[in-house]
This record gives sequence, structure tokens and C-alpha cells, in this order.
Amino acid sequence: METNFSKYLRKTIEYLTYIFVFVLPWQIKLILKSSEINYSEISLYFSHALLLVILVLFIWFRLREKSGTVFNPPLFYSLASLVAFLLISVSFAPDKALAFYHYFIFLVALSLFFVVRAGTEPRNYQEIVVEKAKLVYVFLGSIFLQASLGIYQFLTQNAFACKYLGLAAHDPITPGASVVETLDGRWLRAYGGFDHPNILGGVLAISLILAAYLLARKKILNNAKQIWSSIFLFVFYFIALYALFFTFSRAAWIALLVGLLILLVILIRRFDKWVVGRFVALLFFSAVLLTIIAIPFQELITTRVAVETRLEQKSIRDRYEYMAEAGGLMKHNFLGGVGIGNYHTALSLSDNHQKPAWEYQPVHNVFLLLCAQSGIFALLSFLIFGAFLIKYGRREKFAFAIVAALFVLMMLDHWLLSLPFGVLFLFLALALI
Repeated sequence: METNFSKYLRKTIEYLTYIFVFVLPWQIKLILKSSEINYSEISLYFSHALLLVILVLFIWFRLREKSGTVFNPPLFYSLASLVAFLLISVSFAPDKALAFYHYFIFLVALSLFFVVRAGTEPRNYQEIVVEKAKLVYVFLGSIFLQASLGIYQFLTQNAFACKYLGLAAHDPITPGASVVETLDGRWLRAYGGFDHPNILGGVLAISLILAAYLLARKKILNNAKQIWSSIFLFVFYFIALYALFFTFSRAAWIALLVGLLILLVILIRRFDKWVVGRFVALLFFSAVLLTIIAIPFQELITTRVAVETRLEQKSIRDRYEYMAEAGGLMKHNFLGGVGIGNYHTALSLSDNHQKPAWEYQPVHNVFLLLCAQSGIFALLSFLIFGAFLIKYGRREKFAFAIVAALFVLMMLDHWLLSLPFGVLFLFLALALI
């Protein structure tokens, strides 16, 4: 029987976890080592410190209740292998401090994975520590604020700074700002509170898939709580959809499309016609509303899709160049990599610092980036971990849609591995499936 102290401890862990998930997208941090580019910065994030407190309390709670959580052995061993190979890669890093920092970030992400997976799993007829549904709603609530901020940034063409929320200023006329360039000028893309519009777009894509699933499967509204949750989901869905449009992130657009199509197949196979009908209706209204909002911005859409302007062509050329650079690093560091978190440092050293620091960018592919940084065995361990997670996971009905969307994002961008938020977001999403 659960004692009063154990109940208090469980509730403390639960609400601290909700707070952590809410503040995770907000980059509140103390910079310990500044850098010209984010990839070489060392910072202490408020959310990371909070998660470590949660982890200590969670382990204490499990030990008191004698209800330790055991992952499926293949899942555990593949993760352990990944941790080991990442640690080995630290020895090859030219910047050891940066390597240990990124290794610490990865361990923090694994802690999040452990707390969410174990905390939402009922054990020995005990109450769960964290309710997954509440966790998702809290996260969507935080992303709703990010989406609203992104819409404001695009419509006003101004992204203001706020050090207390980790917001940086962005101006479309400033070189380096992420914009869509047309004959009429430069249009600032929606950043939200993130470092790049592609990050906001990717997070919104995953959030929209979750919201679409929750909306489709709601059948009967029996009480005020269910009514308000449905209203929130509808408002969130369409605000987030507009914000995703204003990011002009092609990778995020593709990820959402792929995820929704797979979700449609899942619903057709596993649910009744009423649920499928709700989902199809949601897709229809989404297309109508996107068409309405897209009409005034046809030129921007054409620019992003046709890839004919100077900036768009440069973006494509740069991606090919990044892949060639990654190939060069992997050729000489195939087994151990250049060190976790040291891709940018190794790249600039190999080029004798001939270009400004901001011109050295990670390859826009998580799998190539992981191989270049930590070696082929780290990549294989990660892929095996992903395969076992899908095979031995709890088979949430939206799992394959989320995995597919994440795969698209990992194939077309790097932030899920190169930035602290990206690593934690990736393992949070994986923990939910």
C-alpha cells in the first residue's frame, strides 16, 4: 500500500515532469562558454537542471517502492552500446570540453526517455507516476505559445529578443536571418522561440500529428473536461497549422504530409468508419484553410517550391556541399568519428579555418552527422535501438506516423542531433511511442 510520503513523492515527480515538458521548448539558459555559432556553445539550461532533479527523485521513488523498471533486453543493450560508442568518440574529439558537454546532453536525453517510458508504465498494480495524456497536452500547450509567437513574428516581420525566455532578435534585412527572398524583398520566416524556423516547423509537424490523432479518436464528450480538451485541440491544431505554414520549412511540410498519410492508413485499418470520417473531415478543412491563407503568399510558396531564386539555389548547393564535407570526414574517421559535438570544430580544422565560423555547417542528415561524429558503430547502435523500439514498444497507434515524420526530419536536417533541444525532443518523441 502506498504511504503518504510515497504519494507525495510521486505527485512531486509528476508535476515537476509536466513543468519540465512545458519549459523544454523555451531556451532559458546560462551561457558558460560563448561561441560565434550555437554548435560550439556550452550552456546550462534550466530545463536540464530540472530534469536531473526529476531523475533523482524518480530513482528514489522506484527504490522505495521496490518496483524497478526493466527495459526489454535488446532495447537496453542497443542503448548501452550507443552510450559506449559515443563515449569512445570523446577521445577523438579536438575539443574535449565540448565533447563531454554534448555527451552530457545525450545522457540527459536518455534520462528523459527513462522517466517518460518508466513513469507512464503501470507496475505491480501501482499507480503510474506520469499520465501520458496529460504530458502530451502540457507539451501541446507550450507549443501553442510557440506557434502563436511564430505567427506574430511573420505577420509583423519582427522577432524581438527576450533573454529571460531565451529569445533572440531576428530582422529580415539583417544578413544571416532565415528569410524567403522574392522580387518584393526579404520575408522573415517564423522562428518561434527556437534557433531556426526549421526547428519550429519540425516540432509543429510532430505536434500536429499528435493533435490530429487525438481529435479523430474523440467520440463522445461526456463532461466539461472533455469538451474543453476538444476545443483546445481544435484551436491548437489550426493555429499550429498556420504557424507551420509561416515557417516555410520544406522538411517540416513533407514530414507532416508523410505523417498524416500514414496516420490515415493506420486509422483505416484499426478504427471504425466514424473515426476515419472525422480524420478525413479534419484533413479537408485543413486543406481549405491552408488554401485561404496561401493565396496572399503565392509568390513565397512558389519561391520555396520552385527553387529558382538566388537564396533557394544556394540552399540546395550548400546541402550538396555539406554532404561532400561529411563524406570527407567519415573517410578518415570512419570507426571512431571526429568526436561527439565536434563536427563543426573538426570541419573548420580540416579547412584550416579559411572561412568564417558561421559558414561551417553540419551536414543536413542526422544519420550522416552521427556517423561522422561518433563512428559507424554508433550509427548502427542507434539504428538497432530504433528498430527494437518499434518492435518491442507499447505500440501506440500513432507510433508509426510519428516515427515516419521523425525519419523525414532526420533525413533532411540536423537539429535533432546537433542542438541540445533537438536531442531532448527526439528522445521525448521516441518515449511517447
